[in-house]
Parts: sequence; C-alpha cells; structure tokens
Amino acid sequence: MDTAFTDPGSPWQNGFIESFNAQFRREQLSGEIMDTMVEAKYLAEEWKGIYNHERPHGSLNGMPPKRYWGTWTQENQLAIA
Repeated sequence: MDTAFTDPGSPWQNGFIESFNAQFRREQLSGEIMDTMVEAKYLAEEWKGIYNHERPHGSLNGMPPKRYWGTWTQENQLAIA
C-alpha cells in the first residue's frame, strides 16, 4: 500500500477526509483543552465512536450509521426458503 498526498491547497482531491477533519476540529477540538496526549487520544477515540455509530450523517438521510445499517440489513435480507 502506498501513501498518497494531496497537492497543497487542493482539498477537493480528498473531500471525504477534509470534511471529516473539519468536523472533528469543529465538534471535538474547538474549546477543548487537553492536558496530555493520553487525554487527547481518549477524546479522539470517543468522538470517532460517536461519529461512526451515533452521529446523524447527511449522506445517510440524516440517520446515524448504526441505525442506517440496521434498517439496510432488514430491507436487504435474503429470503430463506
């Protein structure tokens, strides 16, 4: 696997991660004072869990990923005869 970098000043080359970083900065880092790297890592992991499971996402019709996945799996189950 190779590491790829976007060109400086070209956020459209990797819009997904740019959006994620902006949301992380806005929702978790703004106004937060962390005294240690351990605390920073803990808060980042906690936010990542909320982001990936509980936070509503516009791309999922405003549903949190966990709920969307449950709905999707129910609607797309294979019929068992």
